[in-house]
Amino acid sequence: MADTLIAGGRVSTWDLRDTGPDDLLELREIRQTGNQALRNAARTLLFGLGGPEALGEYDLALVRRLIRSKLGGEVPVAMRGCEFWYAIPTTDQAAVLDTFGLSDPEPVTMSLGTEIWNQHYHGSGHQRCARIYVSPALGGWTLVFGRPSDDQHPADVTEESSWSIEPREQYQAMLANEKVRRGVDRERCTALSRRFGAAHQYWRSHGDSTTSWCVAEKGELVRFYDVSAPEESVGELAAENGYLLPHEDTPLPDGWADDIEHTENPLDWQREWVRRYRRLKAELGLPDHCNADTIAEAISVHPGKIGPHTRVEGHGVIALTRCGLEYGHPRTLLRGLTYLPAPDRPSPLDEDQT
Repeated sequence: MADTLIAGGRVSTWDLRDTGPDDLLELREIRQTGNQALRNAARTLLFGLGGPEALGEYDLALVRRLIRSKLGGEVPVAMRGCEFWYAIPTTDQAAVLDTFGLSDPEPVTMSLGTEIWNQHYHGSGHQRCARIYVSPALGGWTLVFGRPSDDQHPADVTEESSWSIEPREQYQAMLANEKVRRGVDRERCTALSRRFGAAHQYWRSHGDSTTSWCVAEKGELVRFYDVSAPEESVGELAAENGYLLPHEDTPLPDGWADDIEHTENPLDWQREWVRRYRRLKAELGLPDHCNADTIAEAISVHPGKIGPHTRVEGHGVIALTRCGLEYGHPRTLLRGLTYLPAPDRPSPLDEDQT
């Protein structure tokens, strides 16, 4: 794996699944005797295997010194794939850490915090809920990426291992768990607003159309919306005016797509469907759908829209949840301290792809 990293190849945390304590000894030996390239690769793998503790005092001090040197002059870069986050109108990071029950905060650049957070999906079990990235204050808002351990493991959620093997009953159990989690998220957002005056929570899936947002002020739930359960909605926001909600159908004429010919290549039909949908929507002056991105950009700070224009106060930290304290740092490969978001890939349904 060290050789692969040196050659510029791809190594992921999944590649570390069969490694263990003996590998730490070998990597520490490489750190002492290898050439410069091997030593750098070994440091990356050491952190991936055991977190900061695995680096040793010298390497940990080196990494911390490098991070400190970059904190002052870092320019914010728009984040991609953030999916779930809280936005809290405060610059008091210590209070945020306390409220979320986080410990062992390690200062990180925004680039490094983003890289670490984007890898939290790569593990299994408590690898996904052990660590949270808390941003610096961005335009007066502190962003928190992740849930505290109590919210990740609410008492009323049933474990998948206890589910029936019958598909319909599995589906019902999954829906019941999702309902519990929505309630937990509403309660968390409301509790945060008692301490900070207001709190927002956003979810925007980049794999499907799942989205939700929650806004609380002074201990009261002002707005809750989840596309999966619109019947649980509470309140409304001025930022939603002029948009359709995600579960609402665009009011197009009946049968508007019935005559589109189905061909052997399904993309042909889909592209024509998209072209006609866009044209009719423009001709009829129909509104767009809003989602968590739309609302966050309108009423707080959207992590995908930060940049050189964003006012930054303080610095971000990576901190451990209760799961992190119990099970250790999740495995994370630190490939560098500079984060550049991948460019948006064009959809095969876009006009310029036909």
